[in-house]
Amino acid sequence: MRAVHKRYLREFFPAMAGYVVLLLASVSWLKTLDGTLARTVVTLLPVIPIAFVIRAMIRVIRDQDELERRIDLEAIAIAGALGGFGFFSYGLLLSAKVLAAPEPAAVAIWVFPILMGLFGITKCGIRLYYRTHE
Repeated sequence: MRAVHKRYLREFFPAMAGYVVLLLASVSWLKTLDGTLARTVVTLLPVIPIAFVIRAMIRVIRDQDELERRIDLEAIAIAGALGGFGFFSYGLLLSAKVLAAPEPAAVAIWVFPILMGLFGITKCGIRLYYRTHE
């Protein structure tokens, strides 16, 4: 494993552990809080480690070689297109009342995880493509 990827893992895993801890703590803590400001601050606590995850992703992409950057660019472009297409299609089905409308938060909270999941899946596929077509 190259040094750039080792650094990424050193930055990624602690940030994700912090996210899990803060998410669980904030969900628990919210049950005891009143007041908009306090609830806002506690609700947004898990966002802080996610910002560090994004920072780690940007740093690893910036420090990779050209092929790795190309793979990541293609993967994020395809993931964004697929995720956008999926949410657009879902929105059309909701507008046509083909599907029951969920709470807005139930949809909004899934946008980023779906984008990142699709990024991971498409990155694996694109890497496989480049390995078999060298």
